[in-house]
Parts: sequence; structure tokens; C-alpha cells
Amino acid sequence: MKYSLSEDFLKFIVEELPMPLFVTDLDDIIILANKFARALMGEDIKGKNANEFIYSLAEKRMVDERVKERIEQGKEIDTYTITLENKKTGNVFVAELFIHVYDNYKIVLFKDITKEAEATKMVNYMENNLKNIQESLLPERSRDFGCLEYSYFYLPYGMIGGDYFDVIKVKDKHLVAIMADISGHFSPAAMVMAIVRTLFHSKKLTGHGKKFAKFIEFLDSYLLSLKNISNYVSGLFCRIDLIKKKMFCINAGHLPFIYNDEVIFPAKSQFPVGLRIPFDKEYTEEVIGLKKGDRFIFFTDGILTLPEYRDGNFKDAIYDIKDLTLRYWNYPPSEAIQRIARDLNLINDIPSSLKNEDDLTISIIDIKE
Repeated sequence: MKYSLSEDFLKFIVEELPMPLFVTDLDDIIILANKFARALMGEDIKGKNANEFIYSLAEKRMVDERVKERIEQGKEIDTYTITLENKKTGNVFVAELFIHVYDNYKIVLFKDITKEAEATKMVNYMENNLKNIQESLLPERSRDFGCLEYSYFYLPYGMIGGDYFDVIKVKDKHLVAIMADISGHFSPAAMVMAIVRTLFHSKKLTGHGKKFAKFIEFLDSYLLSLKNISNYVSGLFCRIDLIKKKMFCINAGHLPFIYNDEVIFPAKSQFPVGLRIPFDKEYTEEVIGLKKGDRFIFFTDGILTLPEYRDGNFKDAIYDIKDLTLRYWNYPPSEAIQRIARDLNLINDIPSSLKNEDDLTISIIDIKE
């Protein structure tokens, strides 16, 4: 059985369609507009040039070029986000346009997304401010303390990230190195990162002296005391004593690290800081003897989300990263880190979300005396 729709019924559908819709000829003269389009653009828009309602001439040129390109390619449908103006009321709104070219006509369906655009603008504004704040909290990308030199590469998953690397001079030849990965992404992780950074730079860290493990326990209890925050911190927290030539390291649920030509796995599994579990956590240090020329490579688990490592074996990936770092053993930290990042395809114009699926940080620390 065949069904047919009358012309009047089709006009009724167009008129009542709960989105603004208008039809133009190829010269952009409006020949049909439903009531929602008329409500936004004026009741007398029929017969007028649709360009009168384009608020940005630059946007209009962009749309025209893309429509022409798609017609030449035989593609009929395209979507644009554009700013429009109701000339009668002076109201400006942001619209998502769907343009379908059919024979000698252009059918334009659009959705008012002004509120969504304003919300997105506000979020972007806030994230830009957070990004600027976070960048001001991170250390210099490279620094030479005389007795120790470091450099690091940082690639957030989005605009802002939750990884935190730092080297803090506590007193002469006594330093603290941190490689931390805050769970989650974006603003919440960045806020916890700022809290962790503030506590490590407080006088409390200096006051604990040799009782570094007690400070990590304090950090754990402090994060657990925060209301409505569930982010935890997996990290390598290292106290470096270049007088005694020793590094005291706490691996709190973090990845192993590379020490010269070795991969150092934690001897004892210790829980991430701030992780909510039904029993008390206790942190203990592991000791590594130091000598001039030693090199340490720290990295967060974002490195394992790179395309070449996503589907591989965890240990194979770690040893492959070790081999990569050894390739540039004789380069100073700042140059070695750039070459490693280049070889991992991290320095290019590809969006970070296509490179890695998590915040990613790699650091090199050289012992110089």
C-alpha cells in the first residue's frame, strides 16, 4: 500500500517543526520560513536576503566557501556554528546551522545554542585562568642547582592537568623530588595538584627533616580530611641528601622509575596518598646510594596511553622507555628530554587528546656531585 503526503500537510510539518527553518534560492533570497524562524528573525523576512541576518561577515564568507566546496564535492549537508542577529530586535544569538543544498534551493535548519555557547565561554574562561594559575605553580622546565640538575616535559590531557613534578631545595645539598599523578582529570585534579604543591612548599616539609615519611602520612590525612574531594595521589616522593650521598624514596602506588640502566620496581607496595581505604596507611622509605653522574627518569602512567604502548605488555613498555632514555644518555637533561619527547611523537601539532589518553609527564634528574 502506497502512502502520499499532501502539499498542505508538508507545509504544516515545516511550519510546526520545533526548530527555526528557512529555504533560500542559491542567491540566498528567503522564499520560505517557518514560525520559529520568523520569531527569531522577524515576520517580514520572506523575500529578503539571508545575508542581512549574518552578524559576522567573516563567518558568512567562511560558510559560503564551505558550501561551495561541498557542492563541488557532491556533498549536500554541512553544519556550522555561527552568530546571527535579529535586525528588528537587535538581539544577537549563536546558532548551529544545518545546510542542505537541493537542486536550486538551500534548506537551512538552525538551533539557538546561545545559552550553551555562553556556558562554554564561561567554562573556557575559568579553565584558561586555572591553566595560567597552574603554570605559575609548576617549576621551571629546567634548572641546575649545581649539585643536581633536572628537566621535564609536561603534556596535559586537556587544557589543564593533574600531574605534578617538582624539585625543591630544602637546604644546602638537601632536596626533595616529586613526581605525582592526581586521579581524575581537568579542574578537580588541577585543584588537588595545587593543594599538594602548596603543602610541599610549606615550612612543614622543612620542619619534618628526616621524618619525611611522617610528612607523607600528614599529606595523606590532610587529603582525606577534605570534604567532597575523592581525588587521590599516586607518587614518587624522594628526599635527596647529597652530603650522605643517598636518596630516600617513597613509592606511593606509582610506576617504577629508571635509575641509570636499571628499572627500579618498588620493594614494598604502598597505597596512593589520599586513597580512601578502611585501614590506616603507613609509608616507609627505600634507600638508594648516589654517586656523581647518576641519572633518574621519572614518568607518570600517561606514557602508557601512547598509541605504541596502549595494547602492549606493561613491563615491555617500561623497558622500551628505558632503552629510549639510554639512547640520549650523554645529552644534558634539557636536550635529552626534548629528544625523548620527539621520539615519542609528542612534539607536533596533533591535539594532545590524540597523542595520549591521560596527563603525561617525563622528567630527568642528574646527580652532579
